[in-house]
Amino acid sequence: MESVSSIPSMLFQSEIRNHASFSGTPAIAGCYAEGDQMFRQMLSIARVSFRPVPFQVWRISLLLLFWGAAVIQAQNTASPPKAAAKPVAGAVAVTDQKPPQSPVSASTAAGQPEAAAPNWLDTLIENSEEVQHVDAPGTPPHEHPGTEPAAPHEHDMSNMSGDTSSMTHDQAGMAAGGAMSAEEMAAHDHGAMTNIPDTWFVRTLLGITVAFAGLLLILARRGLQPANRTATLLGKVGKDLLKMPLLGGFLRWRHFNTLLLAPTLLIFAFIVIAGLFGEQTTSNPAILLTWILWWPAVIFTFFLVGRIWCTICPFGFMGDVAQKVATWNKKAPRILKNMWWRLGLFLGLTWMTTLFALDRVPRSTAYLALALTSGAVVLAIVYEKRVFCRYVCPVGGIFGLYSMTAPVHLAVKDKHLCQTECKGKDCNASCDWFQFPAAMERGAECNLCLDCVRACPHDNLALNTRPFAGELVQFQPHRKSLDEATAVAAILGVSLLQTAVMLNAWQSWQPKLAAILHIPAGPVLYTVVFLGFGVLLPLLLLGFISYLGTRGAVSRPDAFSALRTYAYAFLPLGLGLHAAHNFHHLFGEGGALWQGLQVAFARYTGWGADAVANMAPATPMNSNVLYFLQWLALIGGLYLAYRVSTRLVARYASEQTGAFRMALPVLLFAFAYTVLNVLVLSAPMAHRH
Repeated sequence: MESVSSIPSMLFQSEIRNHASFSGTPAIAGCYAEGDQMFRQMLSIARVSFRPVPFQVWRISLLLLFWGAAVIQAQNTASPPKAAAKPVAGAVAVTDQKPPQSPVSASTAAGQPEAAAPNWLDTLIENSEEVQHVDAPGTPPHEHPGTEPAAPHEHDMSNMSGDTSSMTHDQAGMAAGGAMSAEEMAAHDHGAMTNIPDTWFVRTLLGITVAFAGLLLILARRGLQPANRTATLLGKVGKDLLKMPLLGGFLRWRHFNTLLLAPTLLIFAFIVIAGLFGEQTTSNPAILLTWILWWPAVIFTFFLVGRIWCTICPFGFMGDVAQKVATWNKKAPRILKNMWWRLGLFLGLTWMTTLFALDRVPRSTAYLALALTSGAVVLAIVYEKRVFCRYVCPVGGIFGLYSMTAPVHLAVKDKHLCQTECKGKDCNASCDWFQFPAAMERGAECNLCLDCVRACPHDNLALNTRPFAGELVQFQPHRKSLDEATAVAAILGVSLLQTAVMLNAWQSWQPKLAAILHIPAGPVLYTVVFLGFGVLLPLLLLGFISYLGTRGAVSRPDAFSALRTYAYAFLPLGLGLHAAHNFHHLFGEGGALWQGLQVAFARYTGWGADAVANMAPATPMNSNVLYFLQWLALIGGLYLAYRVSTRLVARYASEQTGAFRMALPVLLFAFAYTVLNVLVLSAPMAHRH
């Protein structure tokens, strides 16, 4: 362990020497030494042994994660305050207004009697409204000088001729050919205030949520009676979509995948080019298409049609092209055949996106896309088929679990026919995801490319419909690893944490968390919160609740087996919050997306410059309508969690004990988690654009 921990320390000391020699200032070296001391204090956290993880992947990952956070912390501490930029004609000022007075202080100052104390919901909204300038998550608290009110944002197309006198504030930052830093980009773009729903509307939906939760408790108690358990386990027999005349023929068409892939490749190339060579602002199409359109919208494809996005993903296609040119065609190593790698990369990507503002810097977005493409190409050259897509992709692992809630799945009509009469197993040979349909237990690792359907000589495959989340009930985990259970816990924790980070109140919460944890506010604090509240605490909480839910089982399992069993019941809760969070970006910023694309089109082609110059600001979606859509996503997740948990309990409960008592801990947690999310989403949240 000492040899592992010494590697980041030596790198850190080298970083100290480099920065000290560059700046010639001993204060910077002192700040880096302070960061090194903070990093050494964090080493004790990484000494925990995670036995289910091969080769101590988590231990090394924790060391690198804390070392990187300590480097950023030292850089933020040592960076001198930047001089105020000179005002530019036509620029838009970033307003940092003073916190408004509370109703009590305002009435007292006016000589009026004190107003009644606000209730807890009003306090939540008021506290969220206090911070109107939001920096990048992990930025230490600092003061912002007051400025004059901002002028309306105008898109002046005269910038294309090289005149910088009328540039907007985004364009002026690029006039010298340099890019804005991630902190500057986040400080500007993350500070946009959003409208919040009316208090009465929030209270109404909150009351409906509580009433709906009570109704589900009544239905669960009735449905888990011994006489009703058999009916509870029954599912509806779906239809085969391949038998529909038009749809079936289209899905069987051999160019079906190519038809969907072609526009995706064009958009991907445009995103990379715009991100590398376009203006480095959040109005860049690379930011708009990636983080406001694709990332929020792709989650719904997994929920509705399974992993069909993976069929048209440009990363896998680039790997296929490289594999046709040259490949060593090696077998996939056993160490990759688990969820730990995909989960670790997903958490690392989320951590980097938040701290380095990757979703607000176009060039960083392009580099990220190229890095993922490079990973797919390298693994395609070394190994056979799509090892990257199946075992490594950070997006595919989490979204593969989401696809288990989809209402469609690939199934074999007659398994006996596959075992006795089919000698060639053409379906298995045609699958790039190492799947044999006759032995496939779930669709989490099936991308619905339908190559097996086209290759089957006996027409023995069907694309059936099923109830939402039906696969979560039918699937029974056989592995002893906690990788997927940990992934589900991370989905619940990280989704809630990332939603809280985007709240305008996050800046006021950081000093309080720093005081409680005795950690300076900044990247190190965010890293501790990210790992502790985003992963570790949800995992322990779900494990405890799952163990309580095994009372009355035919044979009560241990805590690890209980968590593996009930983890899939919690998955719809995380999916619901993830979808509700993305509703904010997809619909709340949809107007900015459309206008940004219009501006980019006019800038690159010169067409429509007059219309863009006179364009009115985008009108955001009504806050109540947006909040209602988010509420529907949360309620949908709660209902699916109820369905999955009650059916899992009906399967494992004994006849002598009450099954409702087994389901009660899971249901109560689902209700509490949903109510918490309803409250969090009612607070003001910052925009990406």
